[in-house]
Amino acid sequence: MNFKNYIKPTGIVLLGGLAVLLLLPPVLPGYEVFIYRRFDLRENLLEQKKFTVHGELFGQVLSPSTFPSYNDLSGEEDRWNFGFHNYLLISSSTVLHAQLITHDKHGERTKFDWHFSLRQEVARNLALDIGHDSDHDSDHTSTLFGKPYYTNRNYFGVQVPWAEEAFVVEPFLRFFHHTNQRVHLDLSGEKLKQELGLRVGASLGEAVSLSLQVIAQSSRTLGRSEAWLADLVLRARLSGWLEASLGGGLWSDLVRSPLGNKQTYYKLNWGIAIPF
Repeated sequence: MNFKNYIKPTGIVLLGGLAVLLLLPPVLPGYEVFIYRRFDLRENLLEQKKFTVHGELFGQVLSPSTFPSYNDLSGEEDRWNFGFHNYLLISSSTVLHAQLITHDKHGERTKFDWHFSLRQEVARNLALDIGHDSDHDSDHTSTLFGKPYYTNRNYFGVQVPWAEEAFVVEPFLRFFHHTNQRVHLDLSGEKLKQELGLRVGASLGEAVSLSLQVIAQSSRTLGRSEAWLADLVLRARLSGWLEASLGGGLWSDLVRSPLGNKQTYYKLNWGIAIPF
């Protein structure tokens, strides 16, 4: 049996399950992790009249890492991540993305991060999207101001992609609504209103790719940035269905919080991915 032919139906089942979850109340900060991949845009639902899901399954160990386990940024350091990315090409210009990342420590699952977004290309160098990010603690209840707290984000975004054969550069701007994520790492800031970011993806030869995402966060629309985060991912293809992954991430306050704190979390991650 061709392993890749087995993985594709699995992706369809996962996407169907996520579609059901999307209809539930968002009581589940996750955010979209950028991985540079190119797909055949002809393999879309409207042209083929069938579902073709692309994506990957992945697992990685975080070492060293100072990122905490839970929504209220308490608990021990994050240690393991498992999850998947699913991309459904609805048309050659419309993409539905579903992402799940689980967090584990010492064999115990601590948190789930969900991401859903629908992206529509409206011109060669202009795309719009709507997205939802949410987290859910496992066997733990985070609190903020004495009340149960689950991070929940909803946004409308604008991207300006510049893509060539082997790379893409994409500045983007997101505006948030019905969102309870706080800007500062000690959760004392105001609610998140805006993210200004940049994505850079490149193929470094036939078997290696590099993905970089940098995001600045603000509690005011068109206001100054108060925190920022960055992720760098290097992928090396080992075979037709297996990739090695090396990366790192940073989340840091740019200015002091209302409580006078200025914090930073960092991580280095090692793992594998199974693309399909």
